[in-house]
Amino acid sequence: MSMNNDKKAKGKLAGLLGQRKFRYGTYATILTIVVIIVVILLNVALGAIETNWALGVDVTAMNATDFDDATYEILKGVEEDVHVYTVYQTGTSTSARVQVDSVLEKYHALNNHVILGTIDPVKEPTRVSKYSDGANLTEGAVIVTNADESRVKLINRSDYSHYQTFANNTYTIFDLESKMTSALVYVTSEATPRVFFLAGHGELDRETSFRYLTSGLQQRNYDVASLNLLTDDVTLVSGDTVVIANPSRDLDDTEYETLRDWLMTGGRLMVSIDYTVDTSILPNFNRLLDYYQLSYGEGVISEDESSTDNYVSYGPLYLRPNMDAEHQITTSLAETRQLIIPQARPINEVTVPESGITYTKLLTTSNRAVVMNGDETSTPATQTVALAAAKLDYNDSSKDIRIVLLGSNYLMLDTQLLYSTDNIYFTINAFDWLVNSENTVQISSKYVADSVLRIPDATTAWVLAAVVVVAIPLIVLVFGIVVWVKRRRL
Repeated sequence: MSMNNDKKAKGKLAGLLGQRKFRYGTYATILTIVVIIVVILLNVALGAIETNWALGVDVTAMNATDFDDATYEILKGVEEDVHVYTVYQTGTSTSARVQVDSVLEKYHALNNHVILGTIDPVKEPTRVSKYSDGANLTEGAVIVTNADESRVKLINRSDYSHYQTFANNTYTIFDLESKMTSALVYVTSEATPRVFFLAGHGELDRETSFRYLTSGLQQRNYDVASLNLLTDDVTLVSGDTVVIANPSRDLDDTEYETLRDWLMTGGRLMVSIDYTVDTSILPNFNRLLDYYQLSYGEGVISEDESSTDNYVSYGPLYLRPNMDAEHQITTSLAETRQLIIPQARPINEVTVPESGITYTKLLTTSNRAVVMNGDETSTPATQTVALAAAKLDYNDSSKDIRIVLLGSNYLMLDTQLLYSTDNIYFTINAFDWLVNSENTVQISSKYVADSVLRIPDATTAWVLAAVVVVAIPLIVLVFGIVVWVKRRRL
């Protein structure tokens, strides 16, 4: 009996396995398992390729991982370990974090010396405080430091991700690449160019008048600060840059001597004085410039009305100057000439050049411009709006004496002109020339316009709702039932 039962069971099993339905089901199951395995392996392989060789393709509107050439060049030169920590709680998995991680992972893929990590601000507050040094770091911040942690750069989320409205359009700005690359340069450099805005003489305040310029300089790896020579414990050294912007009170004798002696050892000076300043009450400022045969004229420049190429539609006081095509400051801007300089003060001609000093007229008017000073109007002639002077030390470039004079504050003042013209690029180029440093970097921001789909009326809204919420799901359901019935008959 037992043998007969075994034979019957084997017969039933053979019959079941021989059924067409079972064969099709087995093949389908095996094929499904194989496809799943292949997809998993393919995803793992592609992930490894992207992580280790940065071969991913960015198809997003922001192009956040489409790096600038400057970033690639700087990463090639990183030969020491740099630690990059993101500040995120363990459970945070937002799209913003995914975007940040994708950018930083590409840095690591391009150079293994860039070592990534994460610090949980809730679980490790002491570790965050160690790097922040009292600064308020929000979630999403990035901390960049060299191996021995002697140089640290903090990048808050608001530093690299924000909104900006221009011409009634709102743009999402994503600056992580520029901030990260600048931070890499900072933590791997032995020195950073220092820029000081002179204070204590009624100058324009850096924090309220030059915020955009300050941000641009910091992004290019400059240390920027204000400086009061009488109260601040700062010693100027060769290679430092001092900015004097519209002083209304004079230097005292001690300040004059400090600046004069510092300049002679390799100081860098930028002076911006507009036509409203009475230079007759600034004898020590004048004496500082006169030491190098430099000086400002009195009055405001007005273009000849027939020189339409040298001013814009606002009027002949709004200059569109000619640029020196060969100087480092202006060569990249000479073709576009997208500078607008309102109400500029003239810079005087150097009649007796100082021995060893090279003078270059960076920005000039047409040869028919005049200077209006009260009731007086000068003879038409070419007027100088910006000038560079350099006394180079060919044995030690850190001892170069470099000076830039500007006849208008609008080349660096926080106004709409900095957003709509090349004024800011001219001024930043001037700083780069002054410091003669390779530690500066400029990378364009990534941005995308925020678009909103607007439904014109209620009828359209109901139609779209009926199609998306009812019709499409119903079609998918019917199609699924039909397929299921057909397969059931196999």
